[in-house]
Amino acid sequence: MIKTSTSSLTITDSHRLLREKQISPTELVSLYIEQIEKVEPEVRAWVRVEKEQAMERAKKLEDTMHQLDELPPLFAIPYAAKDIIYTKGMPTEGGSKVNKGFVPDRDAKVIQTLCDSGAILLGKTTTTEFANWGGPPETRNPWNLNHTPGGSSSGSAAAVAARMALMSLGTQTAGSLSRPAAYNGLTVLKATYGRVSKTGVIPASWSLDHVGAFTRTVEDTVLVYNEISGPDPEDPCTWTLPKQVLHTQEKRDYTIGVVINEYFQATDSEIRRSVEDAIKQFEGMGFKITYLDMPKSLEAANAAQHIVMKSETAHYHTDEFIKDASRFGVYLQEFIREGLQIKANDYLKAQRIRTLFRQEMSEMFNEVDLLLTPATPTPAPEGILATGSPAFNLPFTNAGVPTLTIPVGYTKTKNLPMGIQLIAAPMEEQKLIDAGYLFQKETDWHLKTPEIV
Repeated sequence: MIKTSTSSLTITDSHRLLREKQISPTELVSLYIEQIEKVEPEVRAWVRVEKEQAMERAKKLEDTMHQLDELPPLFAIPYAAKDIIYTKGMPTEGGSKVNKGFVPDRDAKVIQTLCDSGAILLGKTTTTEFANWGGPPETRNPWNLNHTPGGSSSGSAAAVAARMALMSLGTQTAGSLSRPAAYNGLTVLKATYGRVSKTGVIPASWSLDHVGAFTRTVEDTVLVYNEISGPDPEDPCTWTLPKQVLHTQEKRDYTIGVVINEYFQATDSEIRRSVEDAIKQFEGMGFKITYLDMPKSLEAANAAQHIVMKSETAHYHTDEFIKDASRFGVYLQEFIREGLQIKANDYLKAQRIRTLFRQEMSEMFNEVDLLLTPATPTPAPEGILATGSPAFNLPFTNAGVPTLTIPVGYTKTKNLPMGIQLIAAPMEEQKLIDAGYLFQKETDWHLKTPEIV
């Protein structure tokens, strides 16, 4: 085996090493198990790690490698999954007493797809209770253990940031992919609503939920997206359009619209400076920069999102809540009670407001190809009792448009990551990849590593 460590590896690197037989599947998985044993006691990203199962699968893949003319891009890649994503024969408890001991008899669609591609599941990562607001786990931010990694995909982001997995699946209903990515110096694509199947994923709010994957680079993000995206007959929310295949290319003839008022007035000064530097970087690379505001319906749409999420959360959990509400955490109990009080008329009105907002968002892309905002108002907050604000991510989740979050710097005093999010029109993920890929070719923020590693 070539001498290497998890600190510098990406999916792209690992694939090359496997293809050139410089590392074997068992050696690669062993590296990540060793890293888990080293840093997990401090980071606490995992609910469970299935070491023996992962090594057994790696050995089987190793024995079949010689039969393959070409290795699939994710062959033998060690990854993690948020603990609301069904895993056959492996508990999926959702961070809640309600699901204690629940073992699914099937895999989620994304897990099955990754299994078919040869990826190796290492285990399940922590989440707030049922991926809702409140009830954060004890997971720490690998960049500074006194700070939150964000949520609700807390463990998924922390596991990749601490180099305990090459990739990790998470979900977003408000900001649970974009925010943890920004807090942990990671790259994440939240695709257009319906581009990735939610079959076998415990819903927080089915008309808002998105599934995505944390990686270190845009290049890796493309490899994962190309595997997990596409139509699914079992998920009526997925698009029936042909599967979209993304690729990395040097394309820069785009206009980027920087969203100003709503996204800069309440932003931390260090983040603001880093975002301004990123804007200059894009401009220097040949992108045209302009400035604009969000649609007038933004405030009403944000309020509508809260109504929809509470109502759909309550609907999903009603039966178990009626049986024994005390099994739910205090925050989620209140959230469900409020959701049960929402009238059908108010829910339908909220959905109409969301439809209007989506239309207004789509019209913004008549003037620009991409939008750019800070990914979060502040770096990761201190403490782990809260997971930070999703305010900058929520509108784009609400509209179902695709976003790409990438790191753009680190704070001077605490070395906490800072990120931007790029936003595109529905189905225009390729434009996000083009801009993000070029940015990461010219910068090295995504290559930085926490001291704990």
